Amino acid sequence: MSTERRTLLAMVLMLMVLLFYWMYAPKGPRSPQPAEPESAPAPTEQVEAAPAGTTEAGAMRAGAPPESVAAPLGTLIAGGPGVDVVVETPLIDAVFNTTGGVVTSFRLKRYPGVDDMPVELMPESRRHALGVVLLTHAGERIDLSEALFTPSASAVAVPAGGEGMLAFTLETPQGLEVVKSFHFKADTYMIDVRISVSGPGSETIRAVELGWQSGLAPTEARVADDRRGFGGLTYLREEGLEKRSIKDVEKHGVMKMGGDIVWVGTKTKYFLAAFIPPPAGRTISNSFVGAEKCIGVSVETERPPDGVVDYGLYVGPLNYEELKAFGLGLEKAVDFGWKWISPLSRLVFSFMLWVHEAVPNYGIVIILLSLIVKVLFWPLTHKSFKSMREMQKLQPALAALKQKYKDDPKRLNQEMWKLYKERGVNPAGGCLPMLLQTPVFIALFNLLSRTIELRRAPFALWIDDLSAPDVMAHLPFTLPFIGNNLSLLPILMGIAMFIQQKLSSTDPQQKAMTYMLPVIFTVIFYRFPSGLVLYWLVNNVLTIMHQYLLARGDRIETVQLAEEG
Repeated sequence: MSTERRTLLAMVLMLMVLLFYWMYAPKGPRSPQPAEPESAPAPTEQVEAAPAGTTEAGAMRAGAPPESVAAPLGTLIAGGPGVDVVVETPLIDAVFNTTGGVVTSFRLKRYPGVDDMPVELMPESRRHALGVVLLTHAGERIDLSEALFTPSASAVAVPAGGEGMLAFTLETPQGLEVVKSFHFKADTYMIDVRISVSGPGSETIRAVELGWQSGLAPTEARVADDRRGFGGLTYLREEGLEKRSIKDVEKHGVMKMGGDIVWVGTKTKYFLAAFIPPPAGRTISNSFVGAEKCIGVSVETERPPDGVVDYGLYVGPLNYEELKAFGLGLEKAVDFGWKWISPLSRLVFSFMLWVHEAVPNYGIVIILLSLIVKVLFWPLTHKSFKSMREMQKLQPALAALKQKYKDDPKRLNQEMWKLYKERGVNPAGGCLPMLLQTPVFIALFNLLSRTIELRRAPFALWIDDLSAPDVMAHLPFTLPFIGNNLSLLPILMGIAMFIQQKLSSTDPQQKAMTYMLPVIFTVIFYRFPSGLVLYWLVNNVLTIMHQYLLARGDRIETVQLAEEG
């Protein structure tokens, strides 16, 4: 096999790895349905129906018999249209409703959405989260998401550096009191939540269930790509992080996980809603498909004797450093890719954050990363290029051997390897540098595709988002595999790759591949994040410079030998 064929084979292999990773890696590992703890009651039909929005109060309005909420606690409280209560902090704008005391809108001020307004985390079709369900020892589910609560304030405004409180109270005619209170702080996305159940009948309550029932809404323009990052998460102290995809949850209906749970959450590509239950008592997490095929979650916590259950609630960006600062393992929700690549992804990520402190432009940081990777691989790449050029010089001798032993393949192979050994040439040397750089490429793909720090990070000119394809203009027509966007970076990368191929190729039989491979790579890279294309473009330009300097050195050496001769 010629040097050019080996190089092309390496590029094709790398392309296959990238395509496979692009298509399948974001889905994450598939988790089996965990066994439900023996002490938990068997789920009733209403548990399975809950994600679809069938609640006891809702059933009452539809004319269904309110069997599960009837007599024991007297929770047959007429629902009705509630009023909105707006909560504003320097970080969030949230809207609660007195019907259920649920949140109906949750916006993050510092993160723009598709419309450049603060990003909305609540799905449009079902804006319902933080509903409470009371679970009795008799197996009843008392869903309070439609009951009318009384708010402690008509609005809450938290000033910079300040704090604020909002409570919702429900009292039954028999005297049972349920209070759901929220404590907001100006400088954090963490909210303290307290559920208090007291009064007559409270002794029959076995557990309290609190959830983000609707799941999180897609927030990016490329919705299909955004949904690839959706997941239900349960972090257990001993077992680590358990992930559930939409397909997993759809298959099982409701997935339960019991044990020493540290936190339970639902995530999108860039955002997370997570509950941190109290450390004492039995806890069960539930994952189910919510509105618009978003993963809803809830956490079921054993009611303590005093009837007060405290939670931490994080609703905000998947910012690795901020999540890590809580010391709860929330940073595990940031997806750095497959297990074998995640350490490298974290290393590259830490380097980029460190450089970004001095260079406040991630485009320049990516260029510097490409330069550093090139320097690190320079000795190996140089040796590889030398080996390739020696292989080119061996082509006449190899052709003679093929002609001499054309009827004896075994002998031909022996003589070829003997020639390689005599001339100190490694026939596979051209493939190694490219394959070794593939993990760095995949690591950068992870960072550009999944880290909030690089979301909408601008570079220069028309490149205003390194985490998305660059778009100079929109074409009046649509091209297969490309769409109607005119992107310049992939085209420049394809041109650089073509020049690189021309410099390294000497086999006329490989002429077609010299033209085809850059075109194939251009089409594939056309939909990749522009930061990734920028990295590979810089890499190709540096490779061209390296090849030019090596060829120039060979020409000088040839002239010197001729003069000496």
